[in-house]
Amino acid sequence: MNGVLCLGEALIDFIPLDAENETYQKAPGGAPANVSVGIAKLGGAATFIGKVGDDVLGQFLKETLDGYGVNTGPMEFTDEARTGVTFVTLEPSGERHFSFYINPSADRFLRKEEIDPSLFQQHKIFHFGSISLISEPARSATLWSVKQAKKTGMLISYDPNLRLGLWDSEEQAMETILTALPMADVLKVSDEELSFLTGCSNWEEGIAQLPDLPLILVTLGGQGCIWHFKGKTGKVEALDCKVVDTTGAGDAFVSGILYSINESAKPLMELSETDIVEIVRFAAVSGGLATTKKGAMTGLPNLQEVQNLLK
Repeated sequence: MNGVLCLGEALIDFIPLDAENETYQKAPGGAPANVSVGIAKLGGAATFIGKVGDDVLGQFLKETLDGYGVNTGPMEFTDEARTGVTFVTLEPSGERHFSFYINPSADRFLRKEEIDPSLFQQHKIFHFGSISLISEPARSATLWSVKQAKKTGMLISYDPNLRLGLWDSEEQAMETILTALPMADVLKVSDEELSFLTGCSNWEEGIAQLPDLPLILVTLGGQGCIWHFKGKTGKVEALDCKVVDTTGAGDAFVSGILYSINESAKPLMELSETDIVEIVRFAAVSGGLATTKKGAMTGLPNLQEVQNLLK
């Protein structure tokens, strides 16, 4: 078993080309799709499971992932809905806001019957987010996939990637996201997501409220990342760089984590504290580099770019 199996949404981000957010350009995106590309660009093996519309944008997404070396064999096309479209508005700081133009989009119509069970025996890590948990049939497909992954001994990675605008209510979002937490071996949340899920503004108190998962990662934007592993907690500083666009930075971070774990000869729980710090440093550089370019997938770094800054 080798490689990372990513399940979830692939969609189109329309990103602004000017400071006034008046002129937009289409760019491939969707958190799990971004993670699959991030791993492939680092030189790892990645497969993407998801559904897009049987339209020009859906075909564009498949061709884009193919071009980056992602295995898109499990991707499905549908006439039930269009490929997801999101408009990204950038602030001068590089921070972004999302407006979802198509809801529900094609990714929400993935069915478990469309997923090949043998995929879970062919990969080492399974990664998913919460957007595919919002509604049926994708919710059942996602939960079924997590159970299949557990059954075959895969490591489970979960990045909720909270987008409240897609949920019916904050209560629904919180309940659904929390329900999936105990299934994870690796959990990545932002400090804002941690506060939302636990009601704690302090990350130490927030982590204490979460299930006792093997590896918990809390990203703090420009302030770095907190890691919690085997009862120990530490912090890795963020890359000092000029931020252009933070879209995809969290996905680049997750890509760095999962690429490193996949490449390691040791299982997660046999890693040392030193190993974890090195993995998180690698991911922090990967995430930082992603902010120096516009767009999610286009900003994801390759292995040489990350290694150059780790020397």
